[in-house]
Amino acid sequence: MAHAEELRVVESAGPPASDLAREAWLLERAADGEPSLLLASWPGPVAVLGFGQPAEDADLAWCRRHGVTVLRRLTGGTGVVHRGDLGVGLALPAEHPWAKGIVSLYGRFLEVLEPALRELGSRASRIAEPRRGSRVRSPVCFLDQLADTLAIDGRKAVGCAQTRRRGAVLVHAAVLLGLDAELYSRIFRVPADEVRAGLTPALPGVPPGEVGREVAAAMSRALGLAPVLCAPEPVPQRFLEPYASARWAPVPDRRDRHAEPAGRSDPG
Repeated sequence: MAHAEELRVVESAGPPASDLAREAWLLERAADGEPSLLLASWPGPVAVLGFGQPAEDADLAWCRRHGVTVLRRLTGGTGVVHRGDLGVGLALPAEHPWAKGIVSLYGRFLEVLEPALRELGSRASRIAEPRRGSRVRSPVCFLDQLADTLAIDGRKAVGCAQTRRRGAVLVHAAVLLGLDAELYSRIFRVPADEVRAGLTPALPGVPPGEVGREVAAAMSRALGLAPVLCAPEPVPQRFLEPYASARWAPVPDRRDRHAEPAGRSDPG
């Protein structure tokens, strides 16, 4: 276990189901007093649904035919297509000062993430007047532009979500580094022009590893913790088991053999 003065920084390239299960494991470790930062990037494409999002928001038959993995994450919100983008997951004990409120956690997290991205040349910034796009929520995380958003010229470049459980919190950001509007359109049945109007990369063409290193350095400084880079450890099977079920892996990655028999319905 890490010391309280340290922030475990884990960089991972997948498999995607293992990294999503890893977030449940990091939550458990945070509840024991071990803060962690997960930086994950996958070649994809992988469609990741929010915790409570209907699987049918994605065209599962099309995804099966075209080899697009569809998985579910612990945090809320709606769908993101990961293809060389960067996922940033910060797990903290529930008693940490950052973790006291939902809105304040987003604020502290984005207060660090925004200047870190700007240091690399991004123009992404907080939305001055957060707005909700529609009474009927889009299956893609761009019509809702709330306080948990970084945007460029009104288009979402970074979306965040969080979850709280068992003495810990997890706040997660998807940092877009590219955009395939046609792929979003196929997966989520949303016109490609609407996708282009709602989403834009935060740092097009910048390698995810470079972005992750800048984010890790900034997050460590803000938290007052020494960053400790750790290789991804094998995720315990009890966190992987749910990803053998249809709820957590509506279209599983057949190349990922980490999750074997179906088991518990909820990671962690």
